[in-house]
Amino acid sequence: MAEYQSITSRKINNRIFSRILYFFPIQLVFLHIKRNHILLLFWLLLFLYITGNLGVGFGIDTLFLAPIYMGEISYFSYMIMGFSLGGFIMAFHIYSYILFSRDFKFLATLSRPFLKFCLNNMLIPVLFIGLFIYQIFNFLSIEELIPTLKILGYLISLMLGLFVFYMLSILYFIQFNKNVFVISGKTETYYDDLGNNKVKESNFIKTKKNSRVNVDKNTWRVDTYMSSLYSINLARNTDHYEKELIQKVFTQNHINASIFELVLIVSFLLIGLLRDISWFNIPAGASIFLLFTLLIMLFSVFYSWFKGWTLTLLILCAVGFNYLSNKWDLFQFRNYAYGINYEYKPRYNHESLYNIQNNGTSIHNALKENIEILNNWSHKNKTITKPKMVFINTSGGGLRSALWTVHVLSYLDSITNNQLFQKTHLITGASGGMIGASFYREEYFNNNMDSVIPNYTHMKQKVSKDLLNPLAFSIATTDMIYRFKSFNDGNYSYTKDRGWFFEKKLVDNLGCFKDKRLFDYKTPEYQSHIPMMIFSPSIVNDGRRLLISPQNITFLCHLDTTIFGNNIAYENLEYKSLFKNNNPLNLRVTSAIRMNATFPYILPMVLLPTEPKIEVMDAGLRDNLGLSTSVSYIENFKHWINKHTSGIVIIQIRDKERKTTMKDKQSGSLLSKLFTPLTNVYKNFLKIQDYKHDEILNNLKKSYNGDIHYIEFALKEGSSDEISMSWHLTSKDKKQIYEQLYTEENQKSVEKVSNLLLH
Repeated sequence: MAEYQSITSRKINNRIFSRILYFFPIQLVFLHIKRNHILLLFWLLLFLYITGNLGVGFGIDTLFLAPIYMGEISYFSYMIMGFSLGGFIMAFHIYSYILFSRDFKFLATLSRPFLKFCLNNMLIPVLFIGLFIYQIFNFLSIEELIPTLKILGYLISLMLGLFVFYMLSILYFIQFNKNVFVISGKTETYYDDLGNNKVKESNFIKTKKNSRVNVDKNTWRVDTYMSSLYSINLARNTDHYEKELIQKVFTQNHINASIFELVLIVSFLLIGLLRDISWFNIPAGASIFLLFTLLIMLFSVFYSWFKGWTLTLLILCAVGFNYLSNKWDLFQFRNYAYGINYEYKPRYNHESLYNIQNNGTSIHNALKENIEILNNWSHKNKTITKPKMVFINTSGGGLRSALWTVHVLSYLDSITNNQLFQKTHLITGASGGMIGASFYREEYFNNNMDSVIPNYTHMKQKVSKDLLNPLAFSIATTDMIYRFKSFNDGNYSYTKDRGWFFEKKLVDNLGCFKDKRLFDYKTPEYQSHIPMMIFSPSIVNDGRRLLISPQNITFLCHLDTTIFGNNIAYENLEYKSLFKNNNPLNLRVTSAIRMNATFPYILPMVLLPTEPKIEVMDAGLRDNLGLSTSVSYIENFKHWINKHTSGIVIIQIRDKERKTTMKDKQSGSLLSKLFTPLTNVYKNFLKIQDYKHDEILNNLKKSYNGDIHYIEFALKEGSSDEISMSWHLTSKDKKQIYEQLYTEENQKSVEKVSNLLLH
């Protein structure tokens, strides 16, 4: 008796275990893991994005967790996110259904087979939605400092958007989704009678060891499935159904799903087409959902056509596109510097560069012109017998560096009674730092012209506005698909891409620079109403620096040829001299700023009109601090500076403090050691520049007879590492940046600047 009970208990336990193991949602997950790696890759990317394990340095997590629509985080932005997420989840269901439905023949016997499939395929989406909600709540409360009730409102909006999309989808598939009974015209009773009046349970459980009824090598075993949110049913035996009829059901449902796919694809393309209209600039996170949706749809179409050959053909297409792009210059999307003439193409070779750099007349005129600028600076500061001359260098570092630069400059100007910019002669730097410096200089000039007291708080609010969303939106929509829209700038025409979006958003955020050209700054700089500014983007082709200024600065590019002769390699090239026939001063100042801040992949590299073609990118590639340009300028005019000033003050604004710690490379995993030769260069990149800059300052001290004061303002490592080096700042990021000025080290620097400029 006891033995019988034991056997019975084991049978019951085995049955329960079997029903759980062969539960349709669980089996679908197993099937995804086994055969659906492409689709799982999209889910993996999304999980990594929202948890901050991928792309956090670029602020990608903020695109999803704090979506921005019409310039702000709002209930509507979360509703759009939910709606777009719904589209992605539905694409996931459609692709999975097309891929797997024929493995589960019992679906054809259910009412609304596709909707039942979706319900059972929700395990991964539900896990994502739950984690997504959790991450949003934490991010908004910790990073954006938003009250709990408002966060709950955002989450409700998210779920509402998701619900709306699902309801629209359900209404469609209820109307067109068909099963075996609808297509055959026969009743369920007819097939029940054909199957001996009932579906025997023995068809779904093991009746013999290692065997079960309804074994079909073309069918994936399922014992139970969710028929609704609140009920679980046994899977129906399909042995007595005509195979052709079941195939017709799946074919019809695939067609209906394809129509739905087409509608989603068209919607995505329309959003990209209408991107110039602000209402269609949806949150970038939503556009990424839509991009992933589009890619899934394309995979779905390919699979419907080519089945098992899909991945092979996609690889061949990728190889083919790459070959064609190289051979016939197809699919090569170019970005341009707006305002200059691209019809004339100066030669870019050693001979032409040598002639430009060694033009004695040009160098003489440039030196003479800059002496006049220095005299104008001296005249501006005539109230002081021998004033200090200030040089400002600011580092790259995305939007955090832009805000940090404006914060430091505004604070120093306020505590020195506006003497900082009064005594500043030259500003150089890279990336985000130069955005902040350019904006501050523009506001300084406009306020002086209008005799207005600067509103530093308002300035910091403007410069810290989001720039990431329009960039990511453009990448996710039209940049990856088509760029046929263009715009006119005077007599020149250019295509629109994320570079154009970046400049447009920069103008909108800052409220300045609209239609401003390099020539607009030539006279104010020459008269020393504002400090000179030199941009120095890096030339991708050969690593040279392109020095951009409205003034003639050929002397910064000239080297003595007595040692190397004609074989000398020039590090610096002057923009105006190289492109003298291309209307160089008509360059938009926003394009100069953008070229100086073109971080790889985030912003497109800028093509310049030379033969052969050259492209430029972020100045930080060569000099992230801008010190090389400042010191080179000082070296050229050190005698004048020593005669007319009481010393030089070099203010270095860094978005990171100097790192002096060293890690033991003998430790770490085998994988990390494998990549050590590659990571060594990247991790030590800024350190190498610091070594070079210290050597440059040391050499300047030896050659210059006057006083040199080098003062640093830096975001501390413990804080700056937590601040994303992206084009988006959270409320917490801004708060941390503001607080950093009051650290002991930075306050010592503040006191030093105050003493030098006021006393």
